[in-house]
Amino acid sequence: MKAYIYGSMIAVGLAIGIFGAVLMLGFGFAQGTGTVTANVAVGNVIYLAISPNSIVISGLAPNSIYPTNIPVTDTDNGGNIGANALVEGTNWVNQTYTFGVSNTLESNTASATTLSGTPLSNSFAVTNSYIIAPNVVNPSTNTIIYFGFSIPPATPAGNYLQTISFENENVSNREFNAISTSNSVTITANVIGTCYISLSPNSIDFGTLTPSANVPTNVGVNDIDNGGNVAAQLFVYGGNWIGPANFEVSNTTWSAASGTSFGTAARLTGAANDTNIVIPAPTPSNAVTSNSIYFGLGIPPGTPAGTYLQTITIENSC
Repeated sequence: MKAYIYGSMIAVGLAIGIFGAVLMLGFGFAQGTGTVTANVAVGNVIYLAISPNSIVISGLAPNSIYPTNIPVTDTDNGGNIGANALVEGTNWVNQTYTFGVSNTLESNTASATTLSGTPLSNSFAVTNSYIIAPNVVNPSTNTIIYFGFSIPPATPAGNYLQTISFENENVSNREFNAISTSNSVTITANVIGTCYISLSPNSIDFGTLTPSANVPTNVGVNDIDNGGNVAAQLFVYGGNWIGPANFEVSNTTWSAASGTSFGTAARLTGAANDTNIVIPAPTPSNAVTSNSIYFGLGIPPGTPAGTYLQTITIENSC
């Protein structure tokens, strides 16, 4: 019994081995080639990258402009259709004061001295800046948009931030950028303390006086700060009287009050004098402030008849 079982196992093993050899020989002679057809649909795509993403403008005064000369580059790196650039902005804000988004203007043309272009709004609007379609020869295309802005009168000193956001859109099929690596720029405007000066009137007349006569400080000049943001101290100085025979600057007097007598009013000199007259700081709700200085005059004895002129200089210091 044991020998029979072993023999059967050997026979089966040989049969399998021979059959396996036949199969191997059969596959070894088979030959042929085949092809596969691949399909892909390439869709339209617009990319968007903005550079730079942060801009700081320092030393700005209230009631002033920064010209339309801030360049921002809008790049489509690898898309395949052209697109218009769209922009929207936020209001200008700091911790204590805010002014409007429309103070910022955009243009596809730079200006070194003027503020021009289209005001921004809080919603996207199509600009005149266009990004031509990239292609295999030129896979990256861009356009430059220029920005400028105005600082309102009496804007308090400080740093003001505005964020401008971008979209690229193919206006023909209303297709927006599908991929964005950076789509905004933040502009920081640093507003400094500033005082302005405007005088009214610019010319004063003491009328006709005789030698040895004098008049109190009854001729006033209004010192106006139109749109600054800090208080100012008024300084005054002058030159000699020029005419048929010159006479000294000190024959002119000044005072913070109208009607101060010639003998008690301060004498004008050729050096700047602090008058202690203060022009209050303008504010957004009261953007124009002013104060007055008054002048008097004494004519020296023996002064020849004729017309005499003097230049008086008034300065605001802040």
